[in-house]
Amino acid sequence: MTTSIPLDRRLAVDGGRPVRPPDRPWPRWPIPAPDAAGNLSAVLTGGRWAISSPSVGDTGLFERRFAADFARYVGTRHCVPVDHGSSALVVALESLGLGYGETVLVPALTWTASATAALRAGLVPVLVDVDRDTGCVGPDDLDLSVDPRAVVAVHWASNMADVPALDAVTRPRGISVVEDCAQAHGATWQGRQAGSLGRLGCFSFQHGKVLTCGEGGAVVTDDDTLAPVLQELRADSRRYRGDRTPAGELDLEESAGVQGANFCLNEFSAAVACAQLTTLDDQHGVRNHNYRLLGEMLNGVDGVRLLRPAADQTRISIYEGTIVFDELPAGMDNAAVAAALTAELGRRFYCTDEPLHRSRLLQPWTKPLLAPLAERFAAIHRERTYPNTEWLAAHTVQTHHSTFLGTEQDMEDIAAAVAKVFAR
Repeated sequence: MTTSIPLDRRLAVDGGRPVRPPDRPWPRWPIPAPDAAGNLSAVLTGGRWAISSPSVGDTGLFERRFAADFARYVGTRHCVPVDHGSSALVVALESLGLGYGETVLVPALTWTASATAALRAGLVPVLVDVDRDTGCVGPDDLDLSVDPRAVVAVHWASNMADVPALDAVTRPRGISVVEDCAQAHGATWQGRQAGSLGRLGCFSFQHGKVLTCGEGGAVVTDDDTLAPVLQELRADSRRYRGDRTPAGELDLEESAGVQGANFCLNEFSAAVACAQLTTLDDQHGVRNHNYRLLGEMLNGVDGVRLLRPAADQTRISIYEGTIVFDELPAGMDNAAVAAALTAELGRRFYCTDEPLHRSRLLQPWTKPLLAPLAERFAAIHRERTYPNTEWLAAHTVQTHHSTFLGTEQDMEDIAAAVAKVFAR
């Protein structure tokens, strides 16, 4: 399928007529699931607003219901909900029992929490480059010279890291793979869900994610020894009591195997998460269909393509739809392209987050408590370069996944806007 170039060649940012009429709205996000309001009402009137609230008989916790539902969805034996995706990474890394100051490999192309979680756990994140085709860390990108004890394998934008290939390199060396699945709910690799491939999988349910409850997160695992540790790390050294809790008692018991903190998911968020999970796969179907359509439409624009997953990825989960510009329009960088597309479409298009090696959000030396870790972090990264990360950061433009919950006409508009920008 090819896309015709609009007759009005002047870009909207230069005073031309935009491709998309301003009175045609885009899909909004988030979209409340049918059961969300009922679940929230049940919490509000049910007398249990937190996992640390006393049992009132037969009224169970939405938090525990979500843990069971999400573990079943991902295909793991255990799920431990937490208050944020960042907390999920922290308790996952803490559960590994690593020593203070040991190193963890983190891709340079990701949100800052993937690295700051390691610092919060008393570890040193070591940034590594990513594969230029997928935007994810691969086995050839690992730096084993720093003696890493874990790898945070971030699934980026709509692509999954090749966790089985990473595991083949790391497992014989006693290195654990922790999947950062904040952008990969429901994605599959050879039929297996993101989060079920590494030793631990970490999810975020923040407002913008495809599965959201406003703020929340979870750690999933098949490791029976780590699951109770994760529970204690997120609930002040307490674990679930059992399947049935006597009236007036807490669902948590003071098992005290390891000192924890309070990272518990509240009942209101858990109630929303339970509802939203039931609509996730239907939304995947719409998004993925439209993503394929847009990819076909962009075939008519030279040097432009959508980010595509590796062949072994059997389902994508689009967090950010990523357009790759192998050649940028004359006189424009990708920030200018993003601004031009935003003006043409009335929908935000943007560059990816600043790579971590030059991000203002990753500066551990600004916290005195982190001084020893920050000194080693700075020393390790003094001479490092990240060519693939830099190329992707300079040659891609992204839009939020809700853009792909629209119609075929919406995809035609995007393709027409891209063609118009390239025809200037």
